[in-house]
Amino acid sequence: MNPQEPKPRLEDMTWPEARRAAQANRVVLIPVGAIEQHGPHLTVDLDNRIITWLCDETAKRRPDLVMSVPIIPYGFNTHNMGFPGTVSVEVEHLINYVADVARSFVRQGHKRIILINGHGSNSMPCALVARKIVNEHDDALAASINHWNLARDLAAKIRDTPVGGMAHACEFETSWYMHIAPDHVYPEKAVADMLAERSKQIWVDLMAGDGPVAFIDDWSRVSNGSGVEGDPATATAEKGRLYAEEEIKNLIAFCEEFQAMPVKPRRNYTARGTDPNPYYNA
Repeated sequence: MNPQEPKPRLEDMTWPEARRAAQANRVVLIPVGAIEQHGPHLTVDLDNRIITWLCDETAKRRPDLVMSVPIIPYGFNTHNMGFPGTVSVEVEHLINYVADVARSFVRQGHKRIILINGHGSNSMPCALVARKIVNEHDDALAASINHWNLARDLAAKIRDTPVGGMAHACEFETSWYMHIAPDHVYPEKAVADMLAERSKQIWVDLMAGDGPVAFIDDWSRVSNGSGVEGDPATATAEKGRLYAEEEIKNLIAFCEEFQAMPVKPRRNYTARGTDPNPYYNA
């Protein structure tokens, strides 16, 4: 690598290089993952490996725009503790820890932070962290992305399982792993586990959105014993490649928009404030 070229990953930088990355207003990608069971056919590091690969590859392609940083490897996983190989962090601890990491980058001079989430139950904690960072700082913006949301339009075109069948260790996640870590996939052990409908208002599907009622039961009570939700037999490495490329493309596009997004000054329209508002006497 040319010594004058920006390095994609923080862990490969010296501190002067890290300072220049902040001065260049590079968007910080913080992967937030989990260690948990993914059925009998996938290894427990799936969530971490996917989002680390996604962030690093995005930064490699656009090091002028993006900086990838080390992963937060454990997530909120209490519902999965009935399965071996799962590690859980209490939600309050996770929120505070991730917020501290994000604040560190703001203190170093970065003004755009994106949490790249790889685990379903981290969705709400990551969204709260992003909101905390925005509320606390006048010149920094933070956002949270569930990585699978970057590929929903593509999934609608190429998926083979019905809605409700892409939730965990499924066609989507298995395809991703076949693409980036085929030696961590054991197809001969894959089983289909399409969970019975609990309610017409409750369903979980990574690529079609969840039902209107937010409800996650303990997984040991829901699963038929495999830990899978969906049909991994429909997965292919080619689908995984397509998903990976779609997510990189859409993530880069958003980072460009996010980097350029203006931050307007806060206003105080309360009785304690002095900012004029035409509706005061409405």
